[in-house]
Amino acid sequence: MSFFRFLDKIPTVFFTIIWIIFLAAITLGAPYIFIEDINLLISIKDNKVASNFSEFLNPHFISLNITSKLTNFFDPNNYFIFRLPNFIYLGLIIFVTYKIIKLKFYDLNYLMPLTATMISGTILISMATIDSSLISGLINLLILYFLLKIFEEENFLDVFLFILFSLIAFILNNFYFVIIITSLILLKLFNLKLEKKKRLNLISYLCLIYILLLVFIIIQGIYKTDYYSVINYEPNILLKKIFLSVIFLLPLLSLLIISIFYNFIKKINWNKDLITFLVLIIISWFIFIFSNKLNLSILIFLLPIMSIYIFRTLEFVELKWSKIFLISLFFIPAVIIYLDTTLYHNTAEIPQINYIFYFLIILASLINPVFSLQEKSLTSIYKIMSFSLILVVSFTSLFYLFQYNNKRLSHVIYDTLKNDLNCDINKSEFILEENYPIDLMLFFSDKVKPDYFSECQIELKFGSLDTMPIEDTYSINKTILDLRTKSYININFNKL
Repeated sequence: MSFFRFLDKIPTVFFTIIWIIFLAAITLGAPYIFIEDINLLISIKDNKVASNFSEFLNPHFISLNITSKLTNFFDPNNYFIFRLPNFIYLGLIIFVTYKIIKLKFYDLNYLMPLTATMISGTILISMATIDSSLISGLINLLILYFLLKIFEEENFLDVFLFILFSLIAFILNNFYFVIIITSLILLKLFNLKLEKKKRLNLISYLCLIYILLLVFIIIQGIYKTDYYSVINYEPNILLKKIFLSVIFLLPLLSLLIISIFYNFIKKINWNKDLITFLVLIIISWFIFIFSNKLNLSILIFLLPIMSIYIFRTLEFVELKWSKIFLISLFFIPAVIIYLDTTLYHNTAEIPQINYIFYFLIILASLINPVFSLQEKSLTSIYKIMSFSLILVVSFTSLFYLFQYNNKRLSHVIYDTLKNDLNCDINKSEFILEENYPIDLMLFFSDKVKPDYFSECQIELKFGSLDTMPIEDTYSINKTILDLRTKSYININFNKL
C-alpha cells in the first residue's frame, strides 16, 4: 500500500522524539490513579516515609524527598512534579541499554531498540506511578551491564560498581536479580576455556552476593517483612500475571515470538550472545510470573533485553507470513475500551461521544503491518507499528482530557467553590464525613480543621450514584470520578 511506503520514508528519529514527548506528558500531566501512590504522597507530605532501615536508605524515597523540597519551594500543591524522577530513571535506562548494545552488539542500529523499549505498556504504566519500579529495573540493568563488562575484561572499577549496585538493589528490596546473575555466572563457568583465576573470581563474587543477601534477609526479618517469600503457586494469580505480562509487553511480544522462530528454526544470527539474552528473557519472565507480588521492575529490566534480542535477530530479515503474530496488537485498543466501559454499570450509561473515540482508536489500530502481504523489513514494520501506536495514544489522551479531566475531585472542588459558591479556596474550611475519597486528603488536608479563620464552611458528603442525591435547595450536587472505587460518585456541597 502507498500509505505504508509513505511511512517507510519517515526517519526513525521522528518516532523516537514523539515517544519522548509522550512520556514527558504522561510524567508531568497524568493524574494519580493508584491508591498506593496517593498514600505514599500523603506520607511524604506528613514526613512519614521512612519507617525502617531499608526505607531510610532507599534511593527512590530519597529522590522523592528531594522532589518534595523542590515542590515546597515552587508550589506546595504541585504533586505532578513527583514523577520527575521517573523521567530521569527512564533516561538512564535508555543510556544503559545503549551501553549494553555497544558492549555486546556494537554494529547494531541502536536507535530502534531504544525507541522500542519506550513504546511498551510497561513503561507507560510505570511512568504514570511513583512506585520504585523504574529505578529497580534501572539498577538491575546496571548490575547486568557491569557483570557483562567483568566477563569481557575484569577491572577494579567494574567490580566495585557491580557490588555497589547489588547493594542498592537489596536496599530496594529487589532480590530477584540474584537469580539472574547466578544463572549468568553459572553459564560462564561452563566455558571450559575460562582461565582458573577468572573462574575463582566469578565464584567469589557470587559468594559475596549471597552473603549480602543473607545479611539483608536478616535485617528485613527484624522488621518482620516478607520480601524473601518470593514464590507464588496459586493458579488464578499465575494466569492473571501471564495475561498482564502479555498486555504490558505489547507490542514487542509479537516480535519476540517471530524472533525466536527465526533464531531457532531458521538459525538467523545464531550465536552465544543472543542465546544468553534469550535465557535472560525466559528467566526474567518466569520470575515475574511466579513472584509473590506484581513486580513491574522485572518487566522493565526485561524490556531492553527483549528489544536488543529482537532487533539483533531480525535486523536483516524480510518478514511476510510471520507477521500474522502482529495481530496481537489489537489487544491494545481492546484493553483501553474495556477499561473505559468498566466505569459504567451498563452500556446504556456510556455516553455517545465515547463510541466515537472507540471508533477512532480501533481505526488507528487497523494501521497494522499484518495487512500488508508484501515482504517487509523490521525497520518498516517498526515504523508502521509506531505510527499506529502514536495515533492510539493520542486519541486515548484526547479522550481522557475531553471526557474525564473535569471529573477529577480537585478540579470539581476548585470549580464549584469559585463559580457556584463564591468562596476563596484559601479561606475555606471543609467539614467531612468518614466516607470520603482518599485523594481529598492529598489536595485539601489543610482545609480540614485549618489554622486560619475560614470565611466559607463547606460540608462535603459523598455517596454512590445508585442512591438518590441529596435534595436540598441550599446545596449543590456534583459527579466525580472516584479513584478509590474506579467509578462515578456523587459529591454534595452544603455551604453552612
